[in-house]
Amino acid sequence: MDAIEAAVELPAGAKALDDYSRDYALRPDGKVIGIFVTPRPAEARDSEYGCDVIIEDGESRPCTEAEEAETAAFDKAMADNLGQAGQSRWFEDHRELPTILDGGCGMVEIIFDPQLQRIESAQCNGEA
Repeated sequence: MDAIEAAVELPAGAKALDDYSRDYALRPDGKVIGIFVTPRPAEARDSEYGCDVIIEDGESRPCTEAEEAETAAFDKAMADNLGQAGQSRWFEDHRELPTILDGGCGMVEIIFDPQLQRIESAQCNGEA
């Protein structure tokens, strides 16, 4: 991980390396995949928006305490999955790496060839 982080040149539009949670795993082809994500802490939910549930007629109602607790637990699980900025983690299975949909440079994918000791690619995720 240290060798990859020392050598990587992040793509244009990416943040600083320490702004990402950096997660790695070995792919079946023997190459290392790195997924760098900018995590959002669970407590970052903006309380001014509150919590609403859409009901059958298209209207909404405020969340119950139980629904708010469920939402908070989900947010915490997502934050734990994405890791913390500045943190590097190794995963035993590449399928367990965290991912986000779209996100642009909020997620950067790195492919490292350990036999050649070189980074093959470093690219930002797509955007919808």
